[in-house]
Amino acid sequence: MELTAATEELVRQVANLPQELDAASCFGTPVEREGHTLIPVARVSFGYGLGFGSGTGSSSKRGGDGIDVPNNGEGQGGGGGGGGSATPVAVVDISRDSVEIKPIVDESRIARTGIVTGAWIAFWLLWTVRTISREHAKTRRLAIEKARD
Repeated sequence: MELTAATEELVRQVANLPQELDAASCFGTPVEREGHTLIPVARVSFGYGLGFGSGTGSSSKRGGDGIDVPNNGEGQGGGGGGGGSATPVAVVDISRDSVEIKPIVDESRIARTGIVTGAWIAFWLLWTVRTISREHAKTRRLAIEKARD
């Protein structure tokens, strides 16, 4: 398959990502204050994907009136995408006497997780009640119809 210059540049840049992401991506620049050295720590993640395709040959496709229309085929395509994130997780506090790792707790993330979990449980409880109610109504209808006969 023949690659265009833009595609080759994209592949080259994506191929270099793992080499560019090293420990410096996770550990920030140290800051010194009042005898303490503070080093921010982050969780860094990334992902990417590329896809290319081409096609040749001939085929037929059905038109709106139901008649097969010849199609010469051909086609090419490609695309890619990616993304990444960095989330602060801790601060390393280095002093003359000790080294401490102080975690950063994201309370909003904990709250969101609780809300989503609660909504998930409520959904399944309501679904179960709905199913039981429908089955009960169906059983009752069948009993009424049987009593009529």
